[in-house]
This record gives sequence, C-alpha cells and structure tokens, in this order.
Amino acid sequence: MNLSRLHITFFAFGFILQACGDAGGVGSGAPQLNHTFESIEVGSGEEVLEVCQSWTLGNEETLFVNSVNQTNDGAWHHSNWYFVPEDFYPGPDGTWPCNERGFSQLGASNAGGVFFAQSTQTFEETMTFVEGAAIEIPPRSKIIGDVHLLNVSASTMATALSFEVETIPEEEVDTRLRPIGISNEALAIPPQRSSRFSMECDFGAEFQRFFGGTPDFSIYYVLGHYHDWGNYFRLSFIDDDGGDRTVFEFGGPVGEPLGLALDPPVGSQGASTLRFECGYINNTDRTLVYGFQDEEMCLFLAYSDADLKLGAISTVNTPMGPDEEGVELNETGCFSTAVPVDPVEFD
Repeated sequence: MNLSRLHITFFAFGFILQACGDAGGVGSGAPQLNHTFESIEVGSGEEVLEVCQSWTLGNEETLFVNSVNQTNDGAWHHSNWYFVPEDFYPGPDGTWPCNERGFSQLGASNAGGVFFAQSTQTFEETMTFVEGAAIEIPPRSKIIGDVHLLNVSASTMATALSFEVETIPEEEVDTRLRPIGISNEALAIPPQRSSRFSMECDFGAEFQRFFGGTPDFSIYYVLGHYHDWGNYFRLSFIDDDGGDRTVFEFGGPVGEPLGLALDPPVGSQGASTLRFECGYINNTDRTLVYGFQDEEMCLFLAYSDADLKLGAISTVNTPMGPDEEGVELNETGCFSTAVPVDPVEFD
C-alpha cells in the first residue's frame, strides 16, 4: 500500500505577523496572526497544481489555535495547509514547486499536523472550534500549503489567499485536537446517473495497539470534500450492534463551506468504525474517477480529541447495484493507519 497517496485530509515574501494583547476578543494575552500570501497568476482556463506556499511563524511560544478564517481573490479550487517545524522543507518563504523540497501531505501531517483545509471553490471560510478546544502549534513552526488553483474566467488573474488566526491562552485550553483524514480514491462514478460511494474504516486495532482498549474519543469538527458533481456527504459511527449514528451530514453543491464545528462534540461511545459516503450526479457521458479538475474526489478532514492522528485510504471498490430510488451504490474497502501523539496534560 502506497501511503504517500493518503490525503489527510492538511500550508511568502512580505508576510504580515501581528501579535495583539486582546486580538479578536478571544482571550487576554492570546495573539492574532494575520497573513496574506503573495499572489499567484493564473491564465484563463489554466489549472495550477503541485505548488506550495509557506509562512514561517517565528513563534517562540506554543500557539493554541481556536479559529482560522480564510479569504481569497478567486480561482482557489482548494488548498490543504499544515504546520511543521520551521527547519522542515528548508528554503525561503514564498511560492515554490512542492517536489522541489520533497514536500508531501502525509509527511507534513506526520511531522506536525493539519492547520486548515479549504472547501472546494470557497472565497471565504471559517473553521472554529468549541470553547476550550484548540490545535496546538509548537514553537518555531511554519505553515505550508499545497494549493490547487483553477481559473474558469475569460481573463488572466492574480489571486492571493489570506488567513486570520485566533488563538487562546494556554490556561483556557482543555482539549487538544488531532486530525482524522480518510480518502476514497477508488471512484468509478457511472455516467448519466446518481451514485453513492461508501467506505467503512475500523480503527479498533490501532486503539488496542497503542492504548490497550476500545476507542474513547469525540469528534469536534468535520469538513467534507468533493467536486462539481458531488451533492452529498455523510460521516457516521458504526456501533457494535450495527447501529449507524450520524456525526455530520450535508447535501449541496460546491462553492459553499462544507465544514462544521460540532457543538456538542460527538463521542465514539466505544465504536471503532467510521463510515463516510459521498454522493454524485454525473450528467456527463463518461465515468468519473478520482482526480483533479474534470474528475472527482471523496474525502474528509475531521478533528478529534484522540491521542492519535487517524488516517485511511481506499482499497477495492465493489458496485452493489441500485437502491429502490435507482441510486447506484458502491462499497469500498479501507486500509487504516494511526500515528500516536504524546498526550499533553491540561489543568
């Protein structure tokens, strides 16, 4: 199994870093970080892939991120952002080919963590966690993004992305969040019909290996991802008795944020299996597969309070035939993995 395919699934010259005593009203002494990356020029009909942007934070203290707001000038199809130690992927901040420095999404996630993931074609999006929950970014970190731009307009455009990051003081943190990312790359979406692709991933072996027991964690945030033909996303826990408990469900086109903070968070209640599904309406005359631009995707990013970074990729897809409404159903196998995180004790 090629784990470099795992999308866990989550980034300039002249960057701006501001630290304010009461920035955004989040908490006294908590800095607000504001940053605008340099513009990327995209020609009419052009697609930009395998390009990275980086921002060295220069933070001497740990940052506890409770909220990230993203805005852009258009043509940002999607982007995945990570925090890593500042000496990783060495080179000047700015815009650079990802393969020039050996960047990979899996490597960045394992070295640090997922900072933010953008919904397809959104101009503005905010990821906010419940009170007391935060992503912990260690001292001397930098943000790296793997960006994907697509200009469908009739003219060339220069477009930039900005972040506003709200942090909270350490004494207000009671939950440290870690990413869950699962990607179904075994898509074969049939033409001229509706279909759904489902995937069940059992993480019981990982929790048994590292903690010697059943899973006991809660999910705090979920972001689904598909492209223009997608119209449905659902994430759920599968209980030992076969019950299916919805964590997050969404139906709608791209262009709007597909992420949601869960308040209250949804607990595993001992369930080790996560199930997620994506739905599509393929009105073309060809089968759509996993890929960029004129193809499709089915993946999600979530944050939990588990002491593990959880990830999974698809194996083999099995068509199950149509349901009573004529929707073609598919079940995809899952290969799961986990990376332990040293727990941090909070008062």
